[in-house]
Amino acid sequence: MSFQKIIGTALLLTGAVFGIVILAGALKDRRLFREEKGRPGALCLAEAAVYFLATMGFSDMLPNTLLYRHFRLDEDRKLPGTLIASALTPGSVIAFSLLQADDPVSLKVLVPCGISIALGAAAGSRLVGRLEGARLRRFMGWALVASMAVLVVRIVISRGTPGTLTGLSGIRLVLAVVFAFFWGGVNMLGVPMKAAGTAMFLLLGMSPLTALTLVLVLGCIGPFSGAVPILKEGRYHRRMACAGVLGGSLGAVLGSMAALSVSAAALNIILLAVMLAAAVSVFRE
Repeated sequence: MSFQKIIGTALLLTGAVFGIVILAGALKDRRLFREEKGRPGALCLAEAAVYFLATMGFSDMLPNTLLYRHFRLDEDRKLPGTLIASALTPGSVIAFSLLQADDPVSLKVLVPCGISIALGAAAGSRLVGRLEGARLRRFMGWALVASMAVLVVRIVISRGTPGTLTGLSGIRLVLAVVFAFFWGGVNMLGVPMKAAGTAMFLLLGMSPLTALTLVLVLGCIGPFSGAVPILKEGRYHRRMACAGVLGGSLGAVLGSMAALSVSAAALNIILLAVMLAAAVSVFRE
């Protein structure tokens, strides 16, 4: 078994542990769970669809932000924690499936970037509670707009000759590690970074498949590192988190097994539209 596969297995087991903690917490706080908004069945179906698409590179935070805000599930300060808690278990399923391939991404990139995003997430999780709802909302809105601009760059790049690298070195590796730290920090604020991450790694010359694998694996490691204080303090919507564990994981499994063929251009355009809708939703508030 390769070291990448060992990492994938470790991530899957960690995600399972977090899932058990979330479900046990909902059972322990039954009264609070019953008082929360949102139908559990409908949320499970929604999360299954979200993480089915996430296996093909779609952002999970963007549609979950729209879902949370459209149905007004809870107050703004719980949104970042809810996005993180919902992604823990299904994210680990996706990371596990991607790392089963033969040499999907070089360890010289995966390990330092994984450590960097973990440190950034640990720092970012301490910042969430210090931000007011209005300030956090504005921050997320501008971050979504910035992500849209990065995605446009990605679309332009994808029309040219794609990169072929599965690893990075020198200044390219340094840039990737620094970006991973930043990614981990702002991700804890509920800001979607997968589109920006994919664009960054494509700009550094990585092949599209390697860039997508690295983004989705790092997108699993980051939330793990900042999730403990969120779960401990209860800064998340329990119904939506449980829907992520159950419905989201099922969607991730089905998505990993499916052999769907979606063109990069179509996928980018759809994601851009979702980001635009999310940004409009935030600023309208």
